[in-house]
Amino acid sequence: MGSTPPPRAAFLDWPIGIWWAGLNVGLKALPHEPVLGLKRVVLPVSYWRSAEFAYACRQLHLPAGARLLDVGSPKDLPAHLAMYRGYSVTATDILDSAIALSQRLARARGIDGKGPGLVFSETQDGRSLPYETGSFDAALSISVLEHIPETGDTQAIAELVRCVRPGGRVVVTTPFSEKYEEVFVNHSVYERAQEQKAAVFYERHYDEAALQERLLKVQGARVIHLAFWGERGLPWDHLMMQHRTIRKCLSPLEPILGAATLREVTGASGGRRMAAFFTLEKLA
Repeated sequence: MGSTPPPRAAFLDWPIGIWWAGLNVGLKALPHEPVLGLKRVVLPVSYWRSAEFAYACRQLHLPAGARLLDVGSPKDLPAHLAMYRGYSVTATDILDSAIALSQRLARARGIDGKGPGLVFSETQDGRSLPYETGSFDAALSISVLEHIPETGDTQAIAELVRCVRPGGRVVVTTPFSEKYEEVFVNHSVYERAQEQKAAVFYERHYDEAALQERLLKVQGARVIHLAFWGERGLPWDHLMMQHRTIRKCLSPLEPILGAATLREVTGASGGRRMAAFFTLEKLA
């Protein structure tokens, strides 16, 4: 397939373009889904997603009609890629509730269905996908693999590679830390119910060794891009995560803060590495 996207798609390569796309989608949804549409108008894209979505769009310059598999969260990016680049997107999630929300928003935007410019949403487990080998031109997973317990992240990345054609790309973003960490919580998480007050796995923060071993060493694929991202200036991510009141006040400004402060971290003095963005290419 060619590599030139439709001319009007270039703005998605930048966080401010992602913000504009989210705002426009919210406005289009308002007449059909007032509450959901208003939420998108108030917060078109969150702090980290502005950078993550833009990175994925820069890595996915495919022609209109390209087949794209999404095993990601939330489902705004698949809608942008369908609406503005004409991709045929299959958006999956392990939760029925997330798929129901994806379908509602797609219907409100007039892009629900199968084919170029549309989003087809269905419940699937990323560790065992039902699609034929090589049936997609590319795949993406935004902030999901770190939430899959045990060796599920490694299984899921292998499945994403299997599902794309030779030469196809798999674009992924995950949290990163200089020291590997697993986070557990005292409540149910996603599809995992808490049992007998036992702590439930929530997410992992990869270090270099874990990232390499669990996600980058995929049989039949090679790493064509790897970047580490962090913040410049105040630790907005920490402030918003620890103080809900601050986050509520800053919600409409999250994408602007993201565009202003989130940067690729290069060199020892470039700042704290907080996330890994990477792209794999399936070998022939």
